[in-house]
Amino acid sequence: MDDAVGGKVRNTCLPCERDKKTTTATLMCTVCDERLCHDCSKNHQKYAIGKHVFADINNSDYVKTQVDMKGYDHCKDHSRGLVYVCQDHNKALCCDECLFINHRKCENVEKILQSSSSNAQQSTSNEIQQIVAEAAGLASEIENNVNENEKQTNKLLTEMDNKKQHVIARCDEAKTRIKHELSVVNASDKKRLHERKVNASSVQSELEGFGAVFKQVLEHGNDNEKRIINAVSESILTNSHIRLNEMKQTDYATSRSLEWDPQVTSLFNMNSLKVKLKVTHLQGPSQGVQASGRVVDTRSLVLKQKTKTVLRHERGDKYNTWVTGLTFLPDGRIAAIDGNNDKCVILDARLQRSGQPYRFKDKPRDVTCYGDTNLAVTLRYDIFVIATPRTHGVTISNVS
Repeated sequence: MDDAVGGKVRNTCLPCERDKKTTTATLMCTVCDERLCHDCSKNHQKYAIGKHVFADINNSDYVKTQVDMKGYDHCKDHSRGLVYVCQDHNKALCCDECLFINHRKCENVEKILQSSSSNAQQSTSNEIQQIVAEAAGLASEIENNVNENEKQTNKLLTEMDNKKQHVIARCDEAKTRIKHELSVVNASDKKRLHERKVNASSVQSELEGFGAVFKQVLEHGNDNEKRIINAVSESILTNSHIRLNEMKQTDYATSRSLEWDPQVTSLFNMNSLKVKLKVTHLQGPSQGVQASGRVVDTRSLVLKQKTKTVLRHERGDKYNTWVTGLTFLPDGRIAAIDGNNDKCVILDARLQRSGQPYRFKDKPRDVTCYGDTNLAVTLRYDIFVIATPRTHGVTISNVS
């Protein structure tokens, strides 16, 4: 038969179990509440003190089955049965060896009660079911958060792609417009330059033709022809100079360049695009689990269990630890003020030291958290601000 936690329920003879034997019990001593096999029942009746009443093991009215507790009834450190509960250490359960080693100086150590009321057991069972349901809900919520983070990641990357495509589209539009303007300017310049070239070629052609005639007259013409050609050349040369000078005075060349908007230019001059990821905490850290009418702050619970070992006496401490101030940071870390030794200690979520403690020159009184990583520590006459980034130690400044 299986029990509620998956362990096996067995009806074996208890005396045989003590001798490391596995024998099926057939009888139950209802007086001693002990399961017995046939042979052990004779010895039990013969040697055990008092009157004994035996019942058939199959009679469910008398039989109490033994449950496999999966090791919950044994000390994890020494593998011995749990016997005591120490109220001084937050109701810590301990075995005989634990009691001798760790709890000799404790004043409030009691034996574990043999049984508890049915109401208390039912309340505990209900609380277990409630916490299991809440843990399952939290796990489902965490899974939803993981999926939501993935959706937001894809959304942000898509947004950047859209911005990129938007910029590319605007550049393409500007390129198309500039290309059209260039075609218009080039067509106008081409027409103007063609006209100037025609005029220059005309002057060149006319002078070349006149030059050939002028040379022939100089070589073979008579005096009258020479006088005439000289007179004509003066007029032709004057006219050619006038035409060339007019073309030079109206001559110009065009240069093409792009004039960018200052905002666009500043974007191009950036070594990197100034886009920052903004992460907003939509909900603060869990404050505890509500169950059976009580609130259990898990961070405080762990702190109670481990404060004595975490805030231990260390080199540089003159006195025993005295916690005068305590606060939680949003990321789960803890800041503790040791008023006796004038220091501030930062603990991570597992209550391990985070960096070196900061020691004050005056007596610190209390500490509080503001923002995400900042602490304010009050002293007798001053207030100190401590920055506590996760990747470094602490930096401090006096604000009074």
